[in-house]
Amino acid sequence: MTQPSDSERLSSFVLGLYGEDPYAHVYRASEEHRESHGEQCGVYPSSPLSMRLVSLLIRATAAKRILEIGCGLGYSALHLAAADPDGSVDTIDRFPQHVSLALENVSAAGFSQRIRILKGEADNVLPTLSGPYDLVYDDGWFVQEPAYLETMLDLIRPGGLLVMSNWFPLQDAVLGHSDIDWSGFSGPDWADRIQAYARKLATHPRLHLAFALPRLGLAVKTK
Repeated sequence: MTQPSDSERLSSFVLGLYGEDPYAHVYRASEEHRESHGEQCGVYPSSPLSMRLVSLLIRATAAKRILEIGCGLGYSALHLAAADPDGSVDTIDRFPQHVSLALENVSAAGFSQRIRILKGEADNVLPTLSGPYDLVYDDGWFVQEPAYLETMLDLIRPGGLLVMSNWFPLQDAVLGHSDIDWSGFSGPDWADRIQAYARKLATHPRLHLAFALPRLGLAVKTK
């Protein structure tokens, strides 16, 4: 039997502190869906640890109107909606099958009135939306700057939050070694691309940025 890695053991311990994940079945279904369809499927659910933090940010900031880019089968959207019983979530996915499955999961959880799933490419859907949103969760970008950055920022209210997933390849880009070939997602210059995007966000006149990278050792709570 394969022994769990140090990272897996740590994640398991922390998740155990939180108690049962009410949407763990959707997470498992998302993983199984991708495995059956291949890595290009596009269903990569946010980690349960990430969703715990994002849910806390929603509670701490009293965010009521939330936008998500990258719905998948709805795992993260369910957590976003559950964080505030009075909140609403608009979420985008480009694959019709994913939208259909996400609708089933949203309905089963009783969130059909609070989660709206929009089908299409984010580049095309975002210009049709009306802001402001209190929090945007961008789980759609990967390795390089998305074309929709400025449109996305236009939709966030002043003082609102932009939370971005998928920054884990930045460590590989900076340290110069990786067990994964990220070039398949962004070409041979993927490391330069992700570092350039990080620098752009850090100096963007409309943003105040902080990265939560591995080994930060930070715990955040809200009362």
